[in-house]
Amino acid sequence: MGGMSRNMSPRKHKLTQNFIDSVEPEDKRFIIWDTEIAAFGLRVMPTGVKSFIIRYRIGQGRLARERMVTLGKTTDLRCEAARSKAKDFRSEARIGLDPEAERRRDELGIMKVSALIELWGKEAAPFNRRTGAPRKSQRYNDDIRLLRVHVNPILGKMPITEVKKHDIVRLRDGIATGATAKKQKTKSRGIQEVKGGMGTARRTIAMLKSVFAYALDLELLEKNPCHGVRIPPGVQRERYLTQAEAQRLGEVLSSFEARGEAASAIRIIRLLSLTGARRGEIMELRWSEIDFERGFLRLDATKSGKSIRPISGAAQKLLSEAPRVHETWVFPDAKGTGPYQGLPKIWREVREAAGLEDFRMHDLRHSFASFGAANGLSLPIIGALLGHKNTSTTQRYAHLTDIAARQAANDVSDMVAAALGVSTG
Repeated sequence: MGGMSRNMSPRKHKLTQNFIDSVEPEDKRFIIWDTEIAAFGLRVMPTGVKSFIIRYRIGQGRLARERMVTLGKTTDLRCEAARSKAKDFRSEARIGLDPEAERRRDELGIMKVSALIELWGKEAAPFNRRTGAPRKSQRYNDDIRLLRVHVNPILGKMPITEVKKHDIVRLRDGIATGATAKKQKTKSRGIQEVKGGMGTARRTIAMLKSVFAYALDLELLEKNPCHGVRIPPGVQRERYLTQAEAQRLGEVLSSFEARGEAASAIRIIRLLSLTGARRGEIMELRWSEIDFERGFLRLDATKSGKSIRPISGAAQKLLSEAPRVHETWVFPDAKGTGPYQGLPKIWREVREAAGLEDFRMHDLRHSFASFGAANGLSLPIIGALLGHKNTSTTQRYAHLTDIAARQAANDVSDMVAAALGVSTG
């Protein structure tokens, strides 16, 4: 954007039609706030889509609820019309009315559960509910798919105002017993098997609770029907690569590479193994997030917010050798419109060829941590490598550091025993 510093925070400028037309997109989403109307702004996406937004408080005082809504895209709304709309929003909000909630009620009437899921997926899922930070598209698209597959067959046609606690219990039990399990065709993955089970039920109900919380925010509901529904706690799954399994996996990846198959997927799997990163963090990695000089990944939108991760020389080499075919994405899709999406299909083939049918892609992250623990790394160091913000998250690997500590105790004891002439037999 001509003459405007990337480091200006917050960005402010009088919004005029000529100025808006001159604004250029950047690698990341940004907002320019108007200098005349408080909290009226222009949001610019990396794709070039520009939208007018307004942030307002309902009522007055510090306890007044704050909301930010999209007034419309610049392709559909001229600047002066958006400015007038923003003034109306703020005037109504000052006297305690919520113009967005009123508009939603008029526009949507009595909404079906399936329609609420789509609305949530479009307007709320891309952002962290607590912080408002953008989420990785891989994560929220997975959430939307989960809801479509497991909720819609059972509750999708119900009006949201009629959904009660016993309906959520019925949904939970249906998913847990496999009522929604099936095989389905996908555009990029061929045939995908959708499984049920209590673990899937647990994730689905947690996600649906967020969907209904969004409906509460819009004042479409007065109560969240998911509240109070009992979900049995899950059994934490322990699965790590052994040395022999890691060697088999490496051999299979090399054989795929030698045949020239799925170069991006192979490089992503190797990076997941070498960094312990989450799948979406590598699949959606941007060139701007790699600090080659210092050897860090500076991730903008992870599960736990912004995260700085040290990476090894081997991981840096893999990244430096990746072809720069896209200015934003390290691993772009074939059309160059977004990040690579073909990993699940290739992973299934690699896993089968390596004889690791029970090994999930996320287990590469656990294996990275287990190798570190087995080699004497402390829990805080492991947490830093994995990007954990909460130390309790890393506690699942505590028993592995205990094993390493016992081995170290034996090694030290053997050295002392040898010096003292004490038998260790």
